[in-house]
Amino acid sequence: MASRTRRYVVAFCIALLAVAAAWRWAHPPEARVSVYFIRAQASSSTVQDVTRTVQGRGPEALLAAAVRELLAGPTPAERGEGLVSAIPAGTHLRGLRIADGVVMVDLSQEIESGGGSSSMLGRLWQIVYTATQFPHASRVRFLIEGQTRAALGGEGVVIDHPLARPASPPVF
Repeated sequence: MASRTRRYVVAFCIALLAVAAAWRWAHPPEARVSVYFIRAQASSSTVQDVTRTVQGRGPEALLAAAVRELLAGPTPAERGEGLVSAIPAGTHLRGLRIADGVVMVDLSQEIESGGGSSSMLGRLWQIVYTATQFPHASRVRFLIEGQTRAALGGEGVVIDHPLARPASPPVF
């Protein structure tokens, strides 16, 4: 009898652990990340960060969540504070991975639509700053529809090599 009870207790504990593990996997931990938008000044613009809470398990998942928050654009409150995004509506993240400190960001073709050189620089720096906020990610390599490109859009903004944050925030 004691042996049967012990088996039930062991089976119950195993089932409880399985349920707890499944729940934990289905509910990744929350983390705070920085997302960079544009603050326009009288004659120039620069990037400025806001904090967002995302869910993710591991560096790639957190960075992908941060980039998706960036692509969603500023909230109404952030727009009310003068923040905008140079990234065209409809742009979506096709993939993201990290290898040797380089974040490979694969974006949809909408990233190239519209805008002049200032807009192209703005979207480039928004992505570079958002994607390089963690120590294991120091540079960004852009892919568009899975392909490397020499330049972003028709404005000739060079993206043929991994880009790092400049020493001070860019003004464009």
